Amino acid sequence: MRYTVEPRNMARDEFSQSGLTYADLGRDDLERLRKTLDRHLMKAGTIEGYKMDRGMRLVDWPNGWAALTCKAYYFENREAVTFGRNGFIGFAGWADDRNVAPILDGFSEWVAETTKQKAAERALMLESGAA
Repeated sequence: MRYTVEPRNMARDEFSQSGLTYADLGRDDLERLRKTLDRHLMKAGTIEGYKMDRGMRLVDWPNGWAALTCKAYYFENREAVTFGRNGFIGFAGWADDRNVAPILDGFSEWVAETTKQKAAERALMLESGAA
């Protein structure tokens, strides 16, 4: 099994370039990420029963860390996306390129949507503050 870091680094760079920080992300944002990843995993069909676990682990968020896990017919609670305390974002360290691809695709979609949503929220706040 071959593991490639490059696609994962591209996803990390995408998050970094978006301007989002952990402080921007609430539980609802992470829940949207979980749902987006779930949709991508089920659509990909790379592993039978591949989908997201329903829960999330949040420890002292946003100053601590958060973990979203996935499962399939032969495993449970494997890392899908982890937001580390030190700012490192982990993507399915157990998975090869084929099985991490739907996670990275879903993450990319979520970053783009969340960036737009947060920009719209900031614009609305500025607009209402100026009125």
